[in-house]
Amino acid sequence: MTTLVLDPETVQLITKRANRLAKFLNIDADKFFSLLPHLSKKQIKLPKPTNVASYIDHTNLHPYATKEDIIKICKEAKEFNFASVCVNASRVREAYKQLKDTKLKVAAVVGFPLGSMQTESKVFESVQAVEDGATELDMVIDVGKLKSQDYKYVLNDIQSIVEAIDPEVHLKVILETCKLDEEEIVDACLLSVLAGAQFVKTSTGFSTGGAKAKDIKLMKSVVGENREVKASGGIRTYESSLEMILNGATRIGASKGVQIVNEERNKDKKNNKKEEKKHNFADVSMALGAGVIFGLTTSFLTGKKRIKKEKKKGFFQFFKN
Repeated sequence: MTTLVLDPETVQLITKRANRLAKFLNIDADKFFSLLPHLSKKQIKLPKPTNVASYIDHTNLHPYATKEDIIKICKEAKEFNFASVCVNASRVREAYKQLKDTKLKVAAVVGFPLGSMQTESKVFESVQAVEDGATELDMVIDVGKLKSQDYKYVLNDIQSIVEAIDPEVHLKVILETCKLDEEEIVDACLLSVLAGAQFVKTSTGFSTGGAKAKDIKLMKSVVGENREVKASGGIRTYESSLEMILNGATRIGASKGVQIVNEERNKDKKNNKKEEKKHNFADVSMALGAGVIFGLTTSFLTGKKRIKKEKKKGFFQFFKN
């Protein structure tokens, strides 16, 4: 386990926004803080990073994705043992068909990519996706409503989906962080927690920016240990994936999952070779050292015998004379 320490400024910001939202929503502020026990501890325990494949939602959200494209990502997901595949709602049936005999999850996007349709439409889309085999949903909030401070609308938008689906189906709330400032990111995370969502997620990958480590850290600082953070948008390398994980992400949304895992494997191979060279060098050094010691010892003993022999020879020579 590793620990994410919350700096005083972040705790102050979250506390301030929680109190403000409580007034807007006309709810007891204590209700917020009962969901955020980590604020008083000022730290969050993070799981120890494991192999990157287990974090990846292998993604194809291209509007023109064919049946063959979906079969391909499902095949790759099985081969590399990714966390899930993430597809558009109309592709869920095919993904489920390919993965139903595995432990891999099928995630469907909802209200994607704009998030500005009616809540009823999002609920219908969510229910249908679950019926088709989705076990996770990635829904986009109405960013315009959030920026307009229509917090009741945003809360209801998320909560309506939570209440419409089975509790076993996890909801990830996409914030589109590139369009939000720090206060709005905190507000969106607080509303997601209050609504009962299991995840908050950075981006659709269809806007002007993607995941940033500082946003992941802020989001994790808000939702704490009992909720998760998904980083998505522009993540194409092992290094960038690891950076997100170390800042609190437990899922990585990426269309380059295979490339990312291969980078990790190549890095592991290089590290193993370095370790092997170190061990070989150490073995050679020990062998050389042992050889030198043996040589010196042998020379010493041989010399000692010669001296003894010479002394003995000299002793008998004395009596002969």
